[in-house]
Amino acid sequence: MWVICIRMPVGSGLVAWPMNYKTGWPLQETIIKKYRAMIRTFTYIGWSLFWLLIWDVIVTVDFMLYLERKITLPSMPLTLLGSALVVLTSFRNTSAYNRWWEARTLWGALVNNSRSFARQVLTLIDDEGELNPVKAVLLRRHVAYVECLSAHLKGGDCGEDVTAMIPREEYDRRRRSNNFPNDILNESAAIISAEYKAGSLDSIRLARLESTMVEISNCQGGMERIANTPLPYPYVTFPRLFITLFCIIVPIGLVETLGWFTPLASTVVGFMLLAIERIGTDLQSPFKASEHEIQMKALCANISGNLNSMLRDASEKQR
Repeated sequence: MWVICIRMPVGSGLVAWPMNYKTGWPLQETIIKKYRAMIRTFTYIGWSLFWLLIWDVIVTVDFMLYLERKITLPSMPLTLLGSALVVLTSFRNTSAYNRWWEARTLWGALVNNSRSFARQVLTLIDDEGELNPVKAVLLRRHVAYVECLSAHLKGGDCGEDVTAMIPREEYDRRRRSNNFPNDILNESAAIISAEYKAGSLDSIRLARLESTMVEISNCQGGMERIANTPLPYPYVTFPRLFITLFCIIVPIGLVETLGWFTPLASTVVGFMLLAIERIGTDLQSPFKASEHEIQMKALCANISGNLNSMLRDASEKQR
């Protein structure tokens, strides 16, 4: 259902735009959103879809205009090959999605454990009159830890901005380290141990903090296992190879029946198969840059916002 929306831009008169009653968006914005979604859908496959369309057109034109001795393929082998291909691709995509979902689950657990760690640091470590400065140090270090972990999982280097949360000399040691996020976590554990020796917390509270840090370390280990253990080679190569061969064969098998409509039908079938293959390729590497990558930057920003808010509230209560 569409209604008329009256807009009044600055420096102009009244302007009436049709509005979608369900979404509340003007017709113009709705059309733009749908157009962008359509472009994003087709460009997701990339040049493979374009070359597939060119191949379908070449086969059709050659068969309809130039080929004197018609070459036909029986439909049964093509049907069996397509069915087997769907089963193989679905099996691979299921394994890839399980990896992606496990990675997302581990990041969700890391977010929860980060909040628990911040809460325990703020409540279990004793203060002396005002807020213990070690608490702010530990929370800043944890934000640096998750940001460095994100870069570590991507195979990159954490940026200079983490020097605002950890000492510069510690940051400079990252190139000599085999696992810099783990080093940050170990140094945080050393700071907590020093507080225990100074009498700011007892052995029971120390054990509780250590238990939370073990959970954080387990999350990191699970993510590293996914990042460092790719799917077996046949899982990646065979679906891509067989889909390519199938897309080449399909127009040859359909052109006698569909004629000039072959490029339309063959391209649609190929588009679906190529999309399924591309989705599986993206999901199998959840930390690498792709359309479906784990949004680690947003998760790190969420952890940072939670910890800063908790620290700010604790500081205000001490005043």
